[in-house]
Amino acid sequence: MRIIRQRKRNNVAMKTAVQDKIKAGNQVEKKILVTGAGGFIGRALVSYLKRRGESVRGVSSGELDVADRKMVEGFSLASIGHVVHLAGKTFVPRSWEEPGEFLETNMAGTLHMLEACRRHDVPMTYISAYIYGQPERIPIRETDPIRPNNPYAKSKYMAEELCAFYAQQFGVRVSIIRPFNVYGAGQKRDFLIPQIIGQAMEEECIRVMDLAPKRDYIYLDDLLEAIFLTVKNVQDYDVFNIGSGISHSVGEVIETVQRILGTDKPVECRNETRRNEMNNVVADISHAESVLGWHPSHTLEQGLTVMTETYRA
Repeated sequence: MRIIRQRKRNNVAMKTAVQDKIKAGNQVEKKILVTGAGGFIGRALVSYLKRRGESVRGVSSGELDVADRKMVEGFSLASIGHVVHLAGKTFVPRSWEEPGEFLETNMAGTLHMLEACRRHDVPMTYISAYIYGQPERIPIRETDPIRPNNPYAKSKYMAEELCAFYAQQFGVRVSIIRPFNVYGAGQKRDFLIPQIIGQAMEEECIRVMDLAPKRDYIYLDDLLEAIFLTVKNVQDYDVFNIGSGISHSVGEVIETVQRILGTDKPVECRNETRRNEMNNVVADISHAESVLGWHPSHTLEQGLTVMTETYRA
């Protein structure tokens, strides 16, 4: 009897050891899934994670339309250890033209990915946006009132609410990142900084709508580092502002770009105020610093210098 019991113990021990080994092996093989990998941030994030030695699977909208529930349900997360959800519609001016599309795509797409994470017990990092609206104080904290003032911000906030609900009610582990004004190489000319750099390099004059508005500009590589840290430091649920902690006006951006390029081109300002314009925006980044150990590494001038060098090349 003792021999039989001992053999049973040995068999159980061996089975447990094998299961542990398989489990450990599976953990090693787990990939980071990046949705929206064809976009500005997504492309850069996939390259960044690979440089950090991570196993990554990037999917663009052509491979995985997150707004299509059936497609998401048929997409396996068996080999995925973390989801970074970037897919969705962007660009504030276009959201005024297609508000329904923005609300449906960004909210439903996030819901479908949360459901997939719930079914497979996979944590998510959700990349949100500046959603506060007109700030009551500067700098802006994650706990400050949220008043989305454009369809894009509203769609991102509604998706955030879904993230919070799934975290609280279903135990899905979610880290939400709220980037302020992201800039970097590869950004479309629709956005302010690529417009200014392009005009400073190619045109006789730099033309903008308004010189006054001040924004907190965060360099792309600093945002990628913050995302990476949420993958490595999984939270049950948390929200992080990601910005530089400093604001610069449009006029200051133009001056900095011209100083870097060595140009002195005239500037034409139409003095047109955008709908629901905000005069000044600054992120309080102390929460990300304390929880993630994150801090931006690039000043505006450093980021713009890298950007202009890339565009020249």
